[in-house]
Amino acid sequence: MKDIDCTGLLHIRVLAGENEDGPVFESLPARQIDEHVYELLASPGLTLNLARGDVINIANPLAPAQVLKRGGNFCIHIYADDTPQAAVDQLAREVQEQLGGTLDGQYEGNLTFSVPSRHGIYNINGPFDAFRDATGIEWYFANIYVNLEDDDDETLLNWWLEEQA
Repeated sequence: MKDIDCTGLLHIRVLAGENEDGPVFESLPARQIDEHVYELLASPGLTLNLARGDVINIANPLAPAQVLKRGGNFCIHIYADDTPQAAVDQLAREVQEQLGGTLDGQYEGNLTFSVPSRHGIYNINGPFDAFRDATGIEWYFANIYVNLEDDDDETLLNWWLEEQA
């Protein structure tokens, strides 16, 4: 499903998961490429395995979005009940200055960042680890694991290695 707001920005609904009431959807800004095929213009805050720039297919609205092409960004999630705005502002500045990344979303204490994968998975930790050390709030990669259903399975997708080759 898609909606166009008053500014002409296209928003699509992607399946983020399920709860006791049924499917949970997230609305994401996107650019339509073809029927059911979209390029994401921001990383999601709930949906796993997606990031800004990914080209996805959402032909089946009740299934997870199918990634057709990676957009070259890591999606970083930070979940907290409350995050000091000064710490958020500092992290956003450091991610932009050091990594060329962006704060794509903020809802209460929850944050979503996009960080270019060209830095490599182990070279982006600096600003996020400093944020964790200052606030006690942990951060997570949201689009690097094969098995999204098992929190204990840390098998990596390694899509960023193909981008660097």
